[in-house]
Amino acid sequence: MRWEIASTDTKKEVYHLFKNDKKILTLVINPFSHTARVECDNEKRVFQIRNEGFLRNKVTLRNEYGIKIGELGQENKENFIDVNDERFYYDIHNNPLAELILYKGSKEKPFVTCGLSSKEGSAAINFKKDKSLSSASHPGLLMALCWYMFLPVAKENVVEYAS
Repeated sequence: MRWEIASTDTKKEVYHLFKNDKKILTLVINPFSHTARVECDNEKRVFQIRNEGFLRNKVTLRNEYGIKIGELGQENKENFIDVNDERFYYDIHNNPLAELILYKGSKEKPFVTCGLSSKEGSAAINFKKDKSLSSASHPGLLMALCWYMFLPVAKENVVEYAS
């Protein structure tokens, strides 16, 4: 699987998730309202991405009804995302090409591996001005990928996505 940036402007960022050159998911992120709209087959959802906590240092994911469904954090120098009461760890590599890896136990046995590419074809992915994906994890991409993995059709094929 791989993420591709379809378009970006000041109002929204559009990404497509491809599997074997077939588009399986569309993600539209609105930075102003901190929302992510996800569309896959007949499923459409809206998620809120919020900075919460005492120092606003915790990123939480809420569904369209305001119910917390996930959280991003760091534990023992490993980044994690909790979705549907399951914890996944993730790592982002930018060599030779950008790649997002979701795993539960060890990096050597990934749950999902997802390539990341831009229209320009550069090796590193840039989402914000002067910030690459490796230095600023993008909660919308992680949330959408994890949400997709919990869809009934995707759960049947989870072993297939690890390659």
